[in-house]
Amino acid sequence: MGFRRLLSGALFLFSCSAGPVFGQQIGKFVPIQAGSEVDHALTEINAATDPAQKLALIDKFAAGPGSEGDNPLLVDGLYVDYYIEQKNYDKAMEYGDKLFALDPDSFQNAMNMIRAASEKGDSERVVGYGEKAAGILKRFKGAAAPEGTAAQVWEEQKAKTLESNKEGVAYIQQAVYNGAIQARDPGKRAALLAACCWCFPIIIATSPINSRKPNRTRKKQSPWWTQRQNPRALRTNSGPGRRACRRDWR
Repeated sequence: MGFRRLLSGALFLFSCSAGPVFGQQIGKFVPIQAGSEVDHALTEINAATDPAQKLALIDKFAAGPGSEGDNPLLVDGLYVDYYIEQKNYDKAMEYGDKLFALDPDSFQNAMNMIRAASEKGDSERVVGYGEKAAGILKRFKGAAAPEGTAAQVWEEQKAKTLESNKEGVAYIQQAVYNGAIQARDPGKRAALLAACCWCFPIIIATSPINSRKPNRTRKKQSPWWTQRQNPRALRTNSGPGRRACRRDWR
């Protein structure tokens, strides 16, 4: 029999994830045998349009075949997608945290959690999930080749995967920066900006200052985000700390 490959916490059969989906998967996957009980259950869940019916089907799957093997990854991902669609962001993050416990390297789950925290307006959690995403990428880049895979082949595979996820990285960087800058308390906002220094490279590239024509007679300006914040608290935008952050995201 053939197999359908499902991306845990990301794509379920018909790519119906509630969050943004970019590139090849980083993290675990669960292979689903076509025509199996799991395949039929997921097909029925994805086809359901009534929210109450869909939740009942997810609950049924979770209590049955969804409890076997690696299938809890699928269950948690289904709950994440469901609750994001219902705008119940606390529940979405609850199941996203459960999914992280099973698969700490799920990049798609990191994007879903950042979306949920962003739409809820929880700046601290946006930045926290952004830091998880940075850790996922760093571990993936440094991962050794699996047994039986040549080192060169593995490096080429990683490069292709990272390239295909560039839009996802850009989404996270922008979302995390936006979350930090929207914090109402100035001190908290400065601390969050300092914590997410790794997202600044993309912001710098698209900032209004960088889009201006150079003016040789004008004094050199500080980066645009520091003009509204405490410069002392935001020194992470330069120096070795920022260079390290840049390397993590390339």
